Amino acid sequence: MHRSLSDSFLYKNHLALGVIFICLLASLPAYSQDQNLRFHWEDSFSTTEQQRLKDWIIRTDTALTELVGELPFTRHIFFHRRDGSREPVPWAHTQRGATQGVHLYVDLSFPQQDFDEDWTAPHELSHLVIPYLGRKNAWFAEGFASYMQYQVMMKMGVLTSTDAQQRYAQRIDRAEQKFTLDDLPFAEAAPKLRAMGQFPTMYWGGAVYFKQVARQLSIQGKISLMETLASYVSCCRNLDDSLEALIERLDQLASGQVFRHCMNEFERQPGFPHIP
Repeated sequence: MHRSLSDSFLYKNHLALGVIFICLLASLPAYSQDQNLRFHWEDSFSTTEQQRLKDWIIRTDTALTELVGELPFTRHIFFHRRDGSREPVPWAHTQRGATQGVHLYVDLSFPQQDFDEDWTAPHELSHLVIPYLGRKNAWFAEGFASYMQYQVMMKMGVLTSTDAQQRYAQRIDRAEQKFTLDDLPFAEAAPKLRAMGQFPTMYWGGAVYFKQVARQLSIQGKISLMETLASYVSCCRNLDDSLEALIERLDQLASGQVFRHCMNEFERQPGFPHIP
């Protein structure tokens, strides 16, 4: 069919616009199937490597979601390459504020099984279940993420219940042995532990709090810790911005005072917290 000059001009311009649009789409960050994970590539990764990393995080995030429900915001996942490392994920940290997410530094020379068995991604994603509580309360936040990491790994099928309990016991026993501030309640000792570089002691001492809460809720038989967290994520995740507000909210959802009673030991009882 014969085209006029005008038709030819429009056709070429539409074609050019289409090419530009496709290029713009290709430059946008990739999304997961549920549209609540947004991936950012801070270093160069091949298409195959990107898919491998996305699949890994989607599996991890799905397990967390099955435990506590869908978090009410997009999680931004930033990938950084760290070749020549001694482990698959040598470093990671969460990002708070308007953009909630996780930065993961990865060495893809390790096989996928090593990534699946690594606790880092379950730990960092778990941080996002509760709000940022300030530097002073880092023991609570890190204790929560440390407790949750093995719960997520069990849900992923990486650990059995027996495996997880053994790991909890080993980490907590080691923390208790290294705790030397016996004249201070743990909440008061925690900033000193951090200043001394005793991060594992602070993390796993904090994890004892959540083991205490989980046990007490189980004894009461009304609602479990995970069910309480799921209710919190559903109704209130974007509301609380302090530790006191969070504790009060969780107790309301659990219809009791378990969270406050366990906190009293951490704030008032000298020495390493009681291990249930």
